Amino acid sequence: MAVTLAKYRRVVAYLPNLRTAVIRCREFSSATKKFDPRNNEVDEESAAPVSSIQWPEDVLGLLCPPDKRFPLPGLVGACGNSRRIQQELINARNQATPSNQINLQEVLPPLPGERHSDIAEQFLTSLDEIDTGVVNQADCKPSPMDKLECVAHCCPVLLRKDFKELFPDRNLMESELTVITLSIKTVNDMTLWSSAVEEEREALLETFIQGAVELSQSFEDAGFWSDFIDPSSGKPFKSSHTNFTFFETDERYRKLGFEINDLGCCKVISHPVWDTHAYIGSLFTSAPLNHPLIGNLVKSQ
Repeated sequence: MAVTLAKYRRVVAYLPNLRTAVIRCREFSSATKKFDPRNNEVDEESAAPVSSIQWPEDVLGLLCPPDKRFPLPGLVGACGNSRRIQQELINARNQATPSNQINLQEVLPPLPGERHSDIAEQFLTSLDEIDTGVVNQADCKPSPMDKLECVAHCCPVLLRKDFKELFPDRNLMESELTVITLSIKTVNDMTLWSSAVEEEREALLETFIQGAVELSQSFEDAGFWSDFIDPSSGKPFKSSHTNFTFFETDERYRKLGFEINDLGCCKVISHPVWDTHAYIGSLFTSAPLNHPLIGNLVKSQ
């Protein structure tokens, strides 16, 4: 089995089969606490834990909020430490060391021009990370025993609009979105039709549905939203009905590292390693790419 992490935007792993991926996710199925990569330390001077508050609270009243900085409903309140913040700004300007200077871009909201520039830069970065296929593919090769490729993609905000129509009840633009492609190596060439190809596709469809249901449930048990695309219908398996589809020959798969070949009479998807000897499926989740559940799924051993 091989694993690679490309610019922390895409994780690639090769596994013996889909059942191995399910077993690894089940190891995290009992998780009850969400993983928050933005776990910042709380300022002990300005915020106190709820358990330390004595009821009723003499200063803030009967319904005391957990954060004393925002005593009004809706977490609204005056800045009680304005003098301290002003003094910190003055000290920062007087310091010659760049590391002690305060970044005003983190304090003030960006201007429209700055926001436009940031969006354009993010879009160009996403093209480099997604449209070029699997990065460092030469460093991540499957062994003869590996029959499954699992690739977790961190979907940038500007590319989430390509998938939001598939999930009408889900606002993909305001949450994390990770797209996991599951590629199963096939015995037969999927560009040709025969009874053997038909039988193999039916068997792989059943295998994929069973595995994807368990994988999706593992993400939900960890506190995240998850759904997958039914390859037979091209529609989400658990979400509300939609008229939009995402079949394996959809052009959006190009942004996930695949090639779509037009044979004249039909289209076929091409895997970067196994070419047309592959059966492709996709799973969507709100779990971030650096969550331990995904890390456990693509662990090296």
